[in-house]
Amino acid sequence: MSSLKRIVVQGGGNNLYQVRIYGRDHLVEKVAVGLISNSYQKLGRAESFDDALSIIRSHSGREIQSISR
Repeated sequence: MSSLKRIVVQGGGNNLYQVRIYGRDHLVEKVAVGLISNSYQKLGRAESFDDALSIIRSHSGREIQSISR
């Protein structure tokens, strides 16, 4: 069973990411929200949630604004 966390970074526009958690494996994806469907760009894998957040900060160049389920 996996869980999903949605992460929004500061600033407007294209600022949504998600982390899919499978045990100790964290898959980091950039979400592009579309009118009909969303698209997902795989950014990498991390062993901890903190490392996943570091990937997001590095990719976006911004700080984390919010984290939700």
